[in-house]
Amino acid sequence: MREIEKVLDEKEKIMWEGSPQFWPFFFGRSIITTIFGIIWMIFLIPFIFFGIWSAIKGQLWGLGVFLMPHFWIGIALIVGIPIYNALLYRVSYYAITNKRVIIQKGVIGRDFEIVDFDQITNAEVNVGVMDKMFGKNSGSILISTAGTFTYTRRGPVQKPYTISNITNPYEVFKFFKKVSHAVKTDISYPNKYRPKTNPGYNTEYSA
Repeated sequence: MREIEKVLDEKEKIMWEGSPQFWPFFFGRSIITTIFGIIWMIFLIPFIFFGIWSAIKGQLWGLGVFLMPHFWIGIALIVGIPIYNALLYRVSYYAITNKRVIIQKGVIGRDFEIVDFDQITNAEVNVGVMDKMFGKNSGSILISTAGTFTYTRRGPVQKPYTISNITNPYEVFKFFKKVSHAVKTDISYPNKYRPKTNPGYNTEYSA
């Protein structure tokens, strides 16, 4: 569900837009928690069978095992998180405009992450295992700013903004870099003040 227009500024133009491919997006976010949930439930199998056997014998207190939080944690890991990620896929949408990058998400309410070009410190392309296994020429673009670093006792931890599992990630990345460079140049050197020639381009480094 595309709702990018909700956050567009006046005269802001969308230069590129897209959404993630389903299978790499879904498995990339669900497979680890699902595997952990299955392992979790395996340990609970004896208790579940004991509860069912007790109920068959007329001892209804045995059904109490299904009220244990451990049981519902396992269900949430196996079923709940995959359902959430499937719903998240439906509302995930990305746009590169002539001003910034917009990342749409949010299952309950629509949320937007905004990355202005002049705040970007680094960007990279990542083609993960799930892209190779389940995608069709898919990959992700990771965008870092000063605000994407969180400092912990173990040092800085980076949580970049992510355009996840899109088609043709390298082409989109090159376009993103081109637009980002153009916008940053216009901010630093507006057309009115930009010199026709720049002798700095011809300087050479000498030791």
